[in-house]
Amino acid sequence: MADYVRVWNETKKVLICNRCFVAKTWWQRLVGLMGRKGLERDEGLLLTSAIGGVHTCFMRFPIDVAYLNDEGLVVALRHNMQPWRIWIVSRRDAVMALELPSGRLIETGTEIGDLLTFQPHQFGSPK
Repeated sequence: MADYVRVWNETKKVLICNRCFVAKTWWQRLVGLMGRKGLERDEGLLLTSAIGGVHTCFMRFPIDVAYLNDEGLVVALRHNMQPWRIWIVSRRDAVMALELPSGRLIETGTEIGDLLTFQPHQFGSPK
C-alpha cells in the first residue's frame, strides 16, 4: 500500500479522506497522531495493523475511528473519541483502523457494513 491513499466509501459513493497517511510500521502506528495540533477535514490516518484497539493518549483533539476488516468493510465505529481514551475492539475481524477528524464519519454518512476502498495518492511528508 502507498504512503498516502484516498479513502472512498464505495457504498455511499462519497470521498471520506483525500490525504490519508498509511501507518505501516510499528513506530508509525505507535506515534499515530500524537503531537499533531489537529487534522484538516480531508486528512486521516490508516493503521494497517490495528488488531485489539486504539488510543488517543497524548493527543490534543478528538477523532472519529472506523474499524475495518481485511476486505475494507466497516465493522465498528467510534464517534468523537476524546483525548486520553482507549478503545478495545473485541471483533476478531477488525484488523485496520481509520482515524479521521471528529464529525467526519457523520458528514460522510459512513456506517457499519459500508465498503471502503483505497486509492494510492502521492503527497509530501505528514505535518
